[in-house]
Amino acid sequence: PMQLFGAWWRASTTPKERAKWAVLDIHHYYAWGSQCSGAVEGPPTGRFSCSDEDHRELVIDNCGAWASVYRSTIEKECEVGLRLASAEFSASTHHSVRHACNDVTTLKMMLETQVDMAAAADVELFWWSYKMPYGGAFRSAWSLKHLLNLLGVLPQPDEELFHCGDHIPAKGEPEDGSI
Repeated sequence: PMQLFGAWWRASTTPKERAKWAVLDIHHYYAWGSQCSGAVEGPPTGRFSCSDEDHRELVIDNCGAWASVYRSTIEKECEVGLRLASAEFSASTHHSVRHACNDVTTLKMMLETQVDMAAAADVELFWWSYKMPYGGAFRSAWSLKHLLNLLGVLPQPDEELFHCGDHIPAKGEPEDGSI
């Protein structure tokens, strides 16, 4: 399928456009693919178990090669020097929060491997969501701000402004709640 995207990109853009401003963006989610997903309980729900350090590292490293495969496949169709991106990436290991790894070690490995492999292949990345204060259990892997807090980079996570059940009075609403 990636070759098909490359052929379409070659037909839809000029070499000058591809080199200067046009960016081909193919979203690649580890969490939605059976080959790269990890789960608390391991196979068959995920390709690796969060607690199996050796297998986890092997799978994540192998899946990180996706960026170089992406670059080489598209360049075969177009030429070298084009701009490629993979937007909306995250540190999530599984599409179901009930199964996804949420330990800091795995999340850090997911982040660093994807960033390192993409940089080596000259693929631009864009994080899924900078801030998800109401993301619940998904926050640790999908909110960059929350993850950076877990990793000790930022002093506080993305905080909720309101809590479930809070009543926020509308402008002009009487303080006693009467109408």
